[in-house]
Parts: sequence; C-alpha cells; structure tokens
Amino acid sequence: MAYAVLFHVLLIAGGLGFTLLSGLFPHDNWGGANDGGAVAVQLVSSALPLPADRPPNEQVLATQKPSEAPAPPAPKSQATVDQTAIPIATKMEEKKKQADKRQDESKPLKPAPTQPAANSASHSQPTKVDNKAAYGEQQASAIQRSIQPQAVSSNGQTAVTSGARGFNYAYYVENIQRKMKDNLYRGEVDQRTPPGTRSYILFTIRRDGSPADVRMDKSSGSPTLDQACVRAARRVDTFGPLPSPPGDGNLQVSFYCDY
Repeated sequence: MAYAVLFHVLLIAGGLGFTLLSGLFPHDNWGGANDGGAVAVQLVSSALPLPADRPPNEQVLATQKPSEAPAPPAPKSQATVDQTAIPIATKMEEKKKQADKRQDESKPLKPAPTQPAANSASHSQPTKVDNKAAYGEQQASAIQRSIQPQAVSSNGQTAVTSGARGFNYAYYVENIQRKMKDNLYRGEVDQRTPPGTRSYILFTIRRDGSPADVRMDKSSGSPTLDQACVRAARRVDTFGPLPSPPGDGNLQVSFYCDY
C-alpha cells in the first residue's frame, strides 16, 4: 500500500509540473506565421475521397460504355393448329373408349315400345259421336222427310215445325212449354237420376189444340224420367187452338224434360 500511495503522489506531482512548465513557455507561432491568435489551416487537396460503404473490388475493370438494361422477353408465339391433320388418339383415350364400350354392352337392352300403325289405330278407336241434343235440334226424329222444307221454330226446351213459312207465334210456344212443366211430376222420377239428365219426346198438336201421338224420341237412360215426360204430354187436355192458318196443318212438337 505504501508503494501504491507513493506512485500516485508522484503521478500527480508530475502532472502539475508539466502544466506549470507549459505555462512558462508558451508557443506563439504554432501552425505557421500569422497575425492573430486564430489557427490557420492549409488544405492540401480539395478532392478528398469519401469513405466507401464497401471496400472496392480491385479485380473488376470498369468499361467506358456500360451495357444497356436487358430487353423484355418476346411473347411466345401460339402454335398453329393444322385443320386438315388427322387427330391421333392417345392410349388413354383408346382405353377409355374400350371401357365405355364394355359398359354399354353389359347393360341390358330395353325393348322399344311398339307403335301401332296409323291404319290399325283408326280401326281400333271408334269415333265418338255426340248424342246430346243442341238448342232447338231434333235427334232421331220420327217426323216424315216430306216436311223437311218446313221451317223449325224453337224456344228453349220446345221446337215446333209447321208449314213452309214456320210457326211465328212465340206466345203459343211459351204456352206449350208452361203446360208441359205444370204437368211434369218430378216426384215420379227416381232420386238417383243424375242432375242434367234429359229425356226427349215427340208429339203432335191438332188444330183444336189437343195432343196426339206422344212417343219417345231419345231416352235419357232413366226409365222413370222417360215415363214422367211422356205422361206430362198426355195429361194436357188442350194447348189451345192453333193460331196458324189452316193450310199449315197440325203442329209437330219436340220437347225435352230435364232433371
């Protein structure tokens, strides 16, 4: 410890002595002759090299004409397809076709439905005939064909024929229709008869208005309705004298009863 203390004392004394000596001998002309106390600096060269980030490579020679940037790659030309060339099937396509062919052969064949010929169909299917009586028509009428030129007048359920000029007395036709409805007893008809069923009858009205020759024209399929319709015409005592000229003769009437 004594030697260490002595060493530090000597070191401090040396430093103080150097400072005193520097103050006793000042250096006025340090850096060259000048008139002031300013420091004069003389630049040796103005082109001082700056420090480089990387050390220069001494083995590479710089060229005076640097090469240009690489040109962009040219677009690839599409391959032209020869339309006249025959396509060559690959092995994979041939195997796939063979497998599909075997699968089709393994499936059971469905029998094709036989279609009947047009001639046989026309013979096998009978033509439908509409047997319903239209407004004012007479079907299966027993009126003689000799009176065919005579005109027919109709009013709903009633159609009348008389003379060549027709029976132009609407009030008389309405009278026939009213008397037939009054004498038609619906209690005589079976209740199981479908609604809308019609029964057609024919009868003659003489010049004095009495009915005659009452008969069925077309059955409705319900015997009770057919009988009730015929009885309704026979129950009428008289429809009243005919207003038509005597030369027109009797009046032929077609009437239907509906349920």
